[in-house]
Amino acid sequence: MKTVLTGFAVLALASPVAMVQAQSHTGHAGPRSAQPACYLQVSKLVADSPDGVEDIRVALRRLDAALRPQVEEIKVLEAQLERIELRQSEALHNEEADADMVALQADAQRITVELEEKRSQLKQDYAAQRAVLVGPVQTRVSERARAFAAERGCGELTMARAGDLEDLQAESARDMTMAFVAWYRD
Repeated sequence: MKTVLTGFAVLALASPVAMVQAQSHTGHAGPRSAQPACYLQVSKLVADSPDGVEDIRVALRRLDAALRPQVEEIKVLEAQLERIELRQSEALHNEEADADMVALQADAQRITVELEEKRSQLKQDYAAQRAVLVGPVQTRVSERARAFAAERGCGELTMARAGDLEDLQAESARDMTMAFVAWYRD
């Protein structure tokens, strides 16, 4: 379940600037402007976070702490379900365990339903807590990224993950990561 929160954290960190699509100087979306496309590399930005972006990490740690009890509950249920599935597998090989098999199936169904409810609640709580803890920081970083893009003449500013780099480079987009980090710190 740590993977779930880690995935949420990466998504949360990527979201603030992923939503930064600095429009052309007219301020509206339309055909791609003559201004160059620019990008920020997520991995470099995370590795060399300017102070304001570091606030996102702090907010994400708070988010993780707030949701940790729910994650632990889910882990317990997943472990229970795994044990039941193992016992079911063993019962299949033992013909005298038919009564146990019915009880195990009922337990497995109950835990599966409870597990899905807990996962769904975690997703809802994540969204709500993220809006409170991470949202304001993301907004601030996004506003700063838009200002940076406008100052640097970027027609578009994109958060780039490793898989995006090749396409962006093929489009002659400019890597503005280190310039953004230095600018953000000023």
